[in-house]
Amino acid sequence: MSEFLDYKSVDGTYMVQMIVDKSRFIAVSGHVESPEDVKTLLGSLKKSNKDAKHIAYAYRLGEDYSVAKHSDDGEPAGSAGLPIYEAIKNHLLTNTVVAVVRYFGGKELGKSKLTRTYGAVANGCLKHSTIFKMKYCNIYDMKVSYQDFAQLGKLLTEKGYHILEQNTKDTMPLIKVAIPTDVAEKQVEEIRARVRGANFITKVGNGYYRFKNY
Repeated sequence: MSEFLDYKSVDGTYMVQMIVDKSRFIAVSGHVESPEDVKTLLGSLKKSNKDAKHIAYAYRLGEDYSVAKHSDDGEPAGSAGLPIYEAIKNHLLTNTVVAVVRYFGGKELGKSKLTRTYGAVANGCLKHSTIFKMKYCNIYDMKVSYQDFAQLGKLLTEKGYHILEQNTKDTMPLIKVAIPTDVAEKQVEEIRARVRGANFITKVGNGYYRFKNY
């Protein structure tokens, strides 16, 4: 069993908004790779929402979820950043930030209603965000005959695996491909059975690759 974990993240950014007692809550989700990426997104939001009273946020980073932070940005302690973070956690996401911009509508909501609202708008944003999975893969060099090259390429593409390189200049054409580690051995055996010339298959490394259809 691999020690490397698959993980999910949002793809790009997504925004939803909610009106509660005349206060407007705008949730924005984004894919981030570092705290610096988070600062960039927050800076952009602050610049474009200068009249907002609060921009609470939370984020989680790393395939092992080892980095996490949340901020209430002046809201009652635990009423904003924490429910946003719980939304990220409940969706099993990492390398993800959610920021919620609040335009105050003139009426205090109370801590319990604030908590529910921040959690609801964050969950709604993540529910509609595009999600992808990063899967830990074995990387293979696959050499075949010229007559079987197209068949191998078609099979790998149909399965949705990442073709990293194709080289037809050598004596035997080569396709370098990334196959998720948890199914790699079984898939290699299937490829050998279905493609006559696919006998020269060598594992050459490992790495994370993005899969939309998880």
